[in-house]
Amino acid sequence: MKTRFLCMAIFAIAIQFLGGPAGASDQRIIVIGSSLAEIVVALGEADSVVLRGGGTDHIPEISDAARLPGYSQPSAEGMLALAPTLAIMSARRTKPIVKQQLEAAGVTVRLFEQLVALDDIPARVRDIAALIRRDADAERVIGTFKSELRDAETLVAGTTTKPRGLFLLSGGGRPTVVAGGDTHIAALIRFAGGTNITDDFNSFKPMSQESMISADPEFILVNKEGLAAVGGIKPALDAPGVRFTTAARRGDVFSLPSGYLTDLGLSTPRAIGILAVKIHPELR
Repeated sequence: MKTRFLCMAIFAIAIQFLGGPAGASDQRIIVIGSSLAEIVVALGEADSVVLRGGGTDHIPEISDAARLPGYSQPSAEGMLALAPTLAIMSARRTKPIVKQQLEAAGVTVRLFEQLVALDDIPARVRDIAALIRRDADAERVIGTFKSELRDAETLVAGTTTKPRGLFLLSGGGRPTVVAGGDTHIAALIRFAGGTNITDDFNSFKPMSQESMISADPEFILVNKEGLAAVGGIKPALDAPGVRFTTAARRGDVFSLPSGYLTDLGLSTPRAIGILAVKIHPELR
C-alpha cells in the first residue's frame, strides 16, 4: 500500500513538469483511450490535452503531453495534479473510483463505451465535438474518415487472396495468448481481406503448441509495443508452436502499433491499408 502511494506521489510531481501548458482554449483535457485521443486531435484540440493514456504513442500531436504509466489507473491523484477541466475516458479502462475522485474535484467526466462498428464512428465524432466545443469541425473530420475508409475498401476489393492468420499478444512474459472472433483485432483482419482463424471463441485465450501447429496461420500479427518490451520478433517466434507455422517459415510475423489494435477509430482505415499490404502478396 505504501509503495502504491509513493508511486502515485512521484507520478504527480513528474507530470507537473512534463504535462506542459494547455492550448489556447480554456480546456485542460485528460484523454484515455486511443480512439478518443485520435478524435480530440483531429478536431483541433491537441494543445488542450494535458494527460493521455496508454496506446496513444502513435499520435505525434500529443507526444508532449504527460502519459499515464499504463492503460488504467487505481486512483485520480496524479491526474488532478494537472488541474484538468475535462476527462474523456474509455469506460472499460476507467475504474469507478477514478471517475468519482475526478468529479468530486470539479472535473467534467465523460465515459465512452467501446465502438463495435465502423458506422458508429461519425456519431462518436459528433458527440466529442459537442463536448469540446468543436461542432464546426465535426463534419470535416467525418468526411476525411469516410474518404480514407473508401480508399481502404477499394484497396482490399482489388485483392485476389484470402490469407489465414491470427493475432498473438506478445510482451510481459505472457503465455501464447491469441485474439478471438469478437475482438477489434479480429475485425481488423477481416476488414483487410484476411481470414481470422480464431473466430471460434471470444476475447483472448491461450493457445497450445498443438493448436498453433494445427491451425497453421499464414501470417501472425503482434503488437509493436509488446515486441519492444520483450526484445523484438524472436520471442514471438519462440512462442510454443509458432516456428512450425507457415507464417514463421515465410517470415510473415509482423507488428502494428498498439494504437491501431486497441479500438475502432479514425485510424482504422490506415490500419486496414497497412495490414492489407502486409498480408496480400499481390499488393506488395
